[in-house]
Amino acid sequence: MEKKHSGGINIGTSSILVTFVLLALVTFAALSYMSARSDYVLSKEAADRTASYYDANRMAEIYLANIEALLSKELDRSSSEKEFYNGIDSLFADNENIEVTQKDDGSKQLSYSIAVTNGQNLNVALTVHYPDINDDRLFFINRWATSVNRQWLESVKEGEEGESGTKLLF
Repeated sequence: MEKKHSGGINIGTSSILVTFVLLALVTFAALSYMSARSDYVLSKEAADRTASYYDANRMAEIYLANIEALLSKELDRSSSEKEFYNGIDSLFADNENIEVTQKDDGSKQLSYSIAVTNGQNLNVALTVHYPDINDDRLFFINRWATSVNRQWLESVKEGEEGESGTKLLF
């Protein structure tokens, strides 16, 4: 009687090995897809935020140009520094977006805010300057910066969802 010699690896072992390799490849493909998708969403949100900031910045510059034109007209109309500063209140009395405040030194400060996103504003503050021989500017820019919108922050604290569907944990 002859003995049958079975040698090496059985066919079942190679099938199991191929199955595990295929599962590993499918798993890596799924992880790669999820990573690429999350990177895409993140970069799209960053691009949208950047575009919103530049839109708000453009609007703030339009406000700035209008303020400069109004101050220039007021300067031409005024005969003295005191009359110039006194006329500023009436220039912006009907504008609810621009706030006029009196500083301790008698000069005026103009401030306004432009919405960048639901949760962020671009805040601008200017100090009005009466032109003289050394400096012919009509204002100095004190602040041109973004800040968190307090109303949005309070609504998120109360549990409402933010602009991207996220909630802040406090």
